[in-house]
Amino acid sequence: MCEFCTKHGEGKKWYLNAKNYGYDLLSDSKRAPFVRDHLYWTDSTYRKYFNIFKYLPVNIPIIGPTIKAIIKRKYLYEHWGQVVPIEDVESVLAFTNSITRLPCICRKVIFGEEARKCFFISLDPASTGIADIVDQSYFGGPDVARFEKVEKDWVIKFMRESEMKGMIHTIWTFRAPFIGGFCNCNVSSGCIPMKMYKEVTPVVFRSEYICIVNSSICSGCRACLSLCQFGAMKYDKNDKKVAIDLKRCYGCGICRSVCKMNAIRLESRRSKQETFNLW
Repeated sequence: MCEFCTKHGEGKKWYLNAKNYGYDLLSDSKRAPFVRDHLYWTDSTYRKYFNIFKYLPVNIPIIGPTIKAIIKRKYLYEHWGQVVPIEDVESVLAFTNSITRLPCICRKVIFGEEARKCFFISLDPASTGIADIVDQSYFGGPDVARFEKVEKDWVIKFMRESEMKGMIHTIWTFRAPFIGGFCNCNVSSGCIPMKMYKEVTPVVFRSEYICIVNSSICSGCRACLSLCQFGAMKYDKNDKKVAIDLKRCYGCGICRSVCKMNAIRLESRRSKQETFNLW
């Protein structure tokens, strides 16, 4: 399991531990101002800091790993995520009681556009969690309600449809271990964490799983290749089958959404020696 499971999971996946969604964590004297200010901080500092990160010598031996470790330490504490497949999204939504859809922060910062594909989640059915303390006017004016409460079945349907557009699901902390919500994103949507992954260093854990292709079923149609956000899938011209590089796979599982043969399945990351400790 990832290190958050060890620290915050109490023997299970950390994002399935209900304590990590508690309103008492959200109302912490240090966390509440951080959550409230996070939108504005991202908007005002993204380009400045990302441009600095982008040109750091992260690929130079010794220096690079040290820089990456410093960045990771900062984000692990403040705002870290993990890739989760749709099955685990459903598991989380099964015990959370309030879901609020909001516009994507990254999309607003990068493109200045609104795309409502992120969700705040809360255990308290009477509250909307983080949405209770975030100023909606950030997304377009105090007279327009940018946050909307939605039902679980609708969210699952929305996320499954998003997968077919190449959107991966990630779950996020706001000062660990408090979990605030889900994002659905990819590189082309302007996702800042995905840009960090591509150009600097990851700020999310791989999922608890890896994707496995059943070559005896795979038809070689290659529909799944365009969905993979991590460059883990390739087409073997000799076998005329799709194969997965397990060391690159993040276990998001979205490749399954377009596989008409159901040839792709998820397995525990700990089931393979090469991915056992790769997070």
